[in-house]
Amino acid sequence: GNPGGFVIESSAGNFYYSGDTALTLDMKLIGESTRLNFAALCLGGNFTMGIDGAIKAADYVGTNEVLGLHFDTFPPIRIDQQAAVQRFKAAGKNLRLLKPGESTSF
Repeated sequence: GNPGGFVIESSAGNFYYSGDTALTLDMKLIGESTRLNFAALCLGGNFTMGIDGAIKAADYVGTNEVLGLHFDTFPPIRIDQQAAVQRFKAAGKNLRLLKPGESTSF
């Protein structure tokens, strides 16, 4: 299907949820029109964007704070979590990877 995500805006802040998709140039429009606190982006590759695509997506939407999604749930989308965090760090970004049941705030 067509790629689709959501921008959630509130008085507490704004975030982008990429949905189950890969990198698209439409993400640049989000960064041009909305100031985001963070973006929730796919990382697993194979069926969605991978780590490099997610770093670029974070650039497109204009945030350095990323919550990783769609990774490590079955073999085709396993990632090296430490390497992913380091690649984001090298790009000047903060990647948060939560375990089931964990929470975070931005």
